Amino acid sequence: MFDQLIIESQTSTNQIKLKPIRLINDKQIYFIRVKEEDYVNQKSYLLGLMVMVGNELITTNYADTKLLLSEIKLFDRGNKQNTFTSLEKFDNDINLKLNLHKSHIYISKAEALTITSMFDESKQGVSMQRIIENEFVMTPSVLTKLLDNTGLLGRLVK
Repeated sequence: MFDQLIIESQTSTNQIKLKPIRLINDKQIYFIRVKEEDYVNQKSYLLGLMVMVGNELITTNYADTKLLLSEIKLFDRGNKQNTFTSLEKFDNDINLKLNLHKSHIYISKAEALTITSMFDESKQGVSMQRIIENEFVMTPSVLTKLLDNTGLLGRLVK
C-alpha cells in the first residue's frame, strides 16, 4: 500500500519527504517523519512516524510508535509484557532499557520525558488524517530507497 502511495505521489504534484527529528544526540535516537506535501492544496499530511536508533529502525508504523511511546510514558510502571522496553534496577534507580535487535540502550526519566514531548511537537503543522485512515508498514526496501534518495542514511549514522 505504501509503495503505491509513493508511486502515486511521485506521478502527481505531491511529494514524499523523510525528515529526521533528533531526540537524544549521544544515543542517536530519532523520529523519522514521513510527510506528504500537497502543493496544489497547500497542505501536508503525516504518512508515518517511526523511531530509529543509530541505523536500526525500531518501529515501522504509527501504531508501533504509539505503543513504544506509551511504554516510555509509563516508565515506572513497565511490565514483562512490554514490547519495546524493559525495566532494570541499579543502585536504587529504575532504568528503562530500550531493546534493540543486537544490543540495548538505557533511557533516563528526563530522556523519556523529552521523547514523549517531542512526539507531541512533531505532529504540529501536519494533518493526521492520512496516517489514521491509511496506516502502513514501511518495508525495508522502501525505507532504504527513501533514506538513500534523500541522503539521510549517511547523515543519521555519523
